[in-house]
Amino acid sequence: MIVTVSNEYGSGALEIAKQVADALGYEYVDRRLPVVVAKRLRVSPDAVDAEEDAQRTLGERFLSGLERATPELAEVASATALDEELLRGVREAVHEYASHGNVVIVGRGASAILGARDDVLRVFVHAPREWRISRVAETARTRREVAQAELDRIDRARSAYMRDWYGLTFGDPRNYDLCIDTSRFSAAESAQLIVAAVRAREA
Repeated sequence: MIVTVSNEYGSGALEIAKQVADALGYEYVDRRLPVVVAKRLRVSPDAVDAEEDAQRTLGERFLSGLERATPELAEVASATALDEELLRGVREAVHEYASHGNVVIVGRGASAILGARDDVLRVFVHAPREWRISRVAETARTRREVAQAELDRIDRARSAYMRDWYGLTFGDPRNYDLCIDTSRFSAAESAQLIVAAVRAREA
């Protein structure tokens, strides 16, 4: 089974995804995926990250370190957007990891790349905007207005990424198999819900 975890920034997706991978004994793919993309493009992983970070402020880069999960953080609608070669590399890398099976892939548009397959559980992790702003501000130890500005910017970028590259509406529940509001469930509880869904699929 393949689990893809898409998320709204600040919703705690990385912690949840790691717990899911640990509970199921699955491979966990987050930061390793840019390395695979870099090898395919014959560039350094830093170059891939630099391309993704091109349109982001220093403060945004700092905050996104809390929950780095997707390449959507680049302003894909801008002139310095992720180019088609990089996008193709991401798609190929996602398919490569998916071919292994028993994997949890965080972000990178994996849910759109793999689509509605019987062996894929597409999860969307979200929470109310105000709750996420408070969480980011507290975790980053920054002012609330700074957290708010960065969160809104990243949300817009992720929406643009899904719309421009895949023709999908970011966060539309019709594009996922399971949606979890992390303001209502703890990270452990959220992970348990995903694990239960995987086991139900495998039964």
